[in-house]
Amino acid sequence: MKRVKVAQGVELEVLDFGGQGPALVFLSGLGNTGHVFDQLAPEFIARHHVYALTRRGFGASSWPDTGYDTPTLGLDVVHALDGLGIQKAVLAGHSMAGDEMTWVGTHLPERVDKLVYLDATDDRAGIAVFLRELSNPPMPTVEFPAGASREAVVAILTRDLGGPYPAHELDQAHEFDPTTGGYVRPRQRPDAVAQMIRGVARVDFSAPRAPVLSLFDGQGFAEWMEAMMSLERTPADFREKARDFLPGLRRDTEAADAALRKQPNWKLVKLENARHYLWLTHPADVVREMNTFLAP
Repeated sequence: MKRVKVAQGVELEVLDFGGQGPALVFLSGLGNTGHVFDQLAPEFIARHHVYALTRRGFGASSWPDTGYDTPTLGLDVVHALDGLGIQKAVLAGHSMAGDEMTWVGTHLPERVDKLVYLDATDDRAGIAVFLRELSNPPMPTVEFPAGASREAVVAILTRDLGGPYPAHELDQAHEFDPTTGGYVRPRQRPDAVAQMIRGVARVDFSAPRAPVLSLFDGQGFAEWMEAMMSLERTPADFREKARDFLPGLRRDTEAADAALRKQPNWKLVKLENARHYLWLTHPADVVREMNTFLAP
C-alpha cells in the first residue's frame, strides 16, 4: 500500500497488485476502499499492471472537508494516474465509481484505454435529487447494529452482498472497538456519503468513445427503493414520495439501457442471479468477461 498526492493536502491510498503490461485501475463504489477488490484484482496481473484506489474521505485516504463532487473525484483519478506515472489506463469501476470514470472518459479521453463498468451505470444524479428532497433519507449502504461482533458483521455482509467479503476490506472500511471488538462506525469522514450525494453530477454514459464493457445484475435503484419501502424503519416521507417517483425511474432506466445497447463501442452483459457486488457472487463470470474484453 502507498499513497499518491492528488491535490493540496489530499492523498489517496493506492494498492499496487503488481503485474506486467498496461495499467488496469480499479475504482471502488460508495463506502468501500480499494481493498474490496483484493480477490478480483490479482486475476489480471498476467497481462496488466493492476492497481486499486480508495477515494478521498474513505479508509486510509485523506479526509478533506470538500471535494466530493463528481468532477473533483474524477480529477482525483487523473491526478493519481499522474502520480503513478501512468499516461493511459483501463478504468474498472463499481457502482458510484461509474460516474467518476465516465467523467474522465468524457473530459480527458486521452487518459482512458478502455472502461469496465461493474454494475455502475445507474442514474445516480436522478436518485440523488430524490434523496436530497427528503429530511432523513436512507442511504444505499449496508448498516450494522452498534456493538455487533466482527463475526456478525461478516455474516450480514455475506448475506446482503451475496458472497465472501474480503478480509482486509472489513478492517479498512469499518472500525471496531479495540477493547470489546464490537462494531463502532464506518471508517470514513462522517459526512462523506452525504457530500457525494449532494455533489453527484449527471453524466452521459454514451459520451466516452473508448471501448466499454458493462457487467450488470439487472437490478437498480428501483429495486432498492422497493426494498426500502417494505421496511418499518424507513421514514414515511420516503415511502410516500417513492410511490410517485418509481414509475418515472423505471421508464428512464429502461430508456437509458436501450440507448446504451445501441452504442457501437459498448458491450453489455447481464449476469443472471447476480447481485450488486458482481465479483463476489459471480467471480468466474466477471474474470472471464473482463479477460475476453481486455485481450489485445
